[in-house]
Amino acid sequence: MAATTETVTVPLEALPRLESGSAVAASSITLEPFSSRARSNQSHTGSEAAEHATNNAVLTAETTASEQEEYPVGAKFWFTVLSLVILLILGGLDGNIVATAVPNITDYFHTVADVGWYLSAYKLCVCSFQFLFGKLYNIFPIKVVLLTAIATFLVGSVLSSTARSSSMFIVGRAVTGLGAAGIFAGAFTASVHIMPLRWRPVFNATLGGIESVAVISAPLLGGVLVQTLSWRWCFYVNLPIGGLALVVTLFFFPNLKAHGSDSAASWQTKFGQLDLLSTAVFVPALTCLFIALSWAGLKYPWSDARVIVLFVLFGLLFTAFAYIQHRKGDDALLPLRIMKQRSILAGLIFSLCTNGAMNVLEFYIPTYYQAVREYSPAKSGYMMAPILAGFMIAVILNGAGTTIWGYYVPSMMLASTLMPLAAGLMTTWQVSTSFAQLIIYSALAGFAGGIGFQAPQSAVQTVLPASDVPLGLSVILFAQNFGPALFVAVAQTIFTNQLSTNLKGLGIALSPGEIEKLGLTDLKSAISPTLWKDTLDSIDKSLVQTWYLVIGLTCVTMIGSLSMEWRSVKEKRQ
Repeated sequence: MAATTETVTVPLEALPRLESGSAVAASSITLEPFSSRARSNQSHTGSEAAEHATNNAVLTAETTASEQEEYPVGAKFWFTVLSLVILLILGGLDGNIVATAVPNITDYFHTVADVGWYLSAYKLCVCSFQFLFGKLYNIFPIKVVLLTAIATFLVGSVLSSTARSSSMFIVGRAVTGLGAAGIFAGAFTASVHIMPLRWRPVFNATLGGIESVAVISAPLLGGVLVQTLSWRWCFYVNLPIGGLALVVTLFFFPNLKAHGSDSAASWQTKFGQLDLLSTAVFVPALTCLFIALSWAGLKYPWSDARVIVLFVLFGLLFTAFAYIQHRKGDDALLPLRIMKQRSILAGLIFSLCTNGAMNVLEFYIPTYYQAVREYSPAKSGYMMAPILAGFMIAVILNGAGTTIWGYYVPSMMLASTLMPLAAGLMTTWQVSTSFAQLIIYSALAGFAGGIGFQAPQSAVQTVLPASDVPLGLSVILFAQNFGPALFVAVAQTIFTNQLSTNLKGLGIALSPGEIEKLGLTDLKSAISPTLWKDTLDSIDKSLVQTWYLVIGLTCVTMIGSLSMEWRSVKEKRQ
């Protein structure tokens, strides 16, 4: 059936005003007919029509300006891409390499009390400062902010690799996480300035795939470095890679102007726009949450007063953060207009649950291979190849498909359909599961997680004006980092508590805290050899019970998929 065209009449006061000196002429703003939004909006009446048309007009102006923007070409373009690739490899490796080195680090510092912070300090800072860097990239020159982030990352790496105490190592990891927050935000913000919108999905998908390869390869590389050199080399390795990134960025990265910046404003004025009060409230809020999750059910019962107080403090501080955002309006660290945008909220839900689910699998699949199948660490690393291959293929297909057809919502819906299926199949894994099933199920899980992975970032760059893109990307990047930090901690609590319960059925009395301290590697020495086969079954059962969390998370992603606006990265908005 042919689409009918309905004219929307909009009062003049609903249109945005453009100054005569604006780079975008008023004639470039043309309201779309109603039929071109039929996929996402069935009807508009009264004020809704005016608001819809106004948004389209603003986005038309932004798109026209984007099309007129000069992008780097030739060697400058490829050096810029090289810089971004190196940065994402750096961030991907560092975020996951520490897990392999933890046993050696605890032996060196003669303490296990700080183990949780070896992993959490980095993740906490990546999450806590994501919104601040979104604001920085929106106000200050992108190259300056990115160079500062790289330098901060390298300082953190030096502190970590030369640490003489556990406290110094934790500080180093925190500083590294602060730099990584800026690197991740800068890499994807830069894509807005180096190519047109329609080509960004395949470019961002490639960057995301490269980062994922680094993330999954990190434990294997860490194991090699620890066995052949020292745990310190897990962090020394950042210095030559980061140094190369610093040099390439310094000499070849273009001087990109932030879309939201006023070139006439002084640096003092720009610093005043950062809303540091919000960051000062948000960081301790997440700190309380991270500590509570690391303690609850492991170090202390969920009903313990210390755990409850931390959760209450998190709630109060987060409420204060939300209130500050409301009071400051457009000057806030995270303006509420960003969070009220339907596609941003949908992308937040989708990314939070997708990345959380995938990281739980990536964390516990090697555990299955080493503890249940009794594979060596190296072999368990090789067995991660199917999930990595599936993810990479899906990410590239998604990026190419979005660039060709324009729409990113179908890939999200496909992901939300396949992910629960793959997670459900993985709950059937047992001690005797065939090799073919291990390969196929894990490859399907990787493909399902990758097919919609970059869609929320494409949505941000499509539905928001260019001046708001860094802030919108910071929301998605926060979700992509906070999801793993939150749900891996939840999964760890589920696994240790379920394993403690299952072992009690064998007459083995080990508390969740004792299991956490022993680790699965040393658990065998604490159990009678006659019970080891039954113990393997108990570990397998506990892993399956943990993967039910993955099923739940992947089902929730459908809320994000169905809520996302149907928009195309190719539409001209004419």
